[in-house]
Amino acid sequence: MSHHDQLIAAFETYKSEHEKFQDKGVKASAARARKALQEITVSCKERRKEISAQKEALEGKPKGDGMSQDAARHAHIRK
Repeated sequence: MSHHDQLIAAFETYKSEHEKFQDKGVKASAARARKALQEITVSCKERRKEISAQKEALEGKPKGDGMSQDAARHAHIRK
């Protein structure tokens, strides 16, 4: 399953568990909702990496070529 699909599945789980917790007061659903949120966080980070790699591949620029955004930002601040 791709990170995109995992993200969508985790969100659907979160939505369902959130509703059970908020509307019905099911305490166990709170833990499941939090778990789904953690899965969303992990999938988001991985998907961001995939998107960046795909974008760099389209630009024909190998990864690691040039400065990172953070390094460029710090270099600009130092000047």
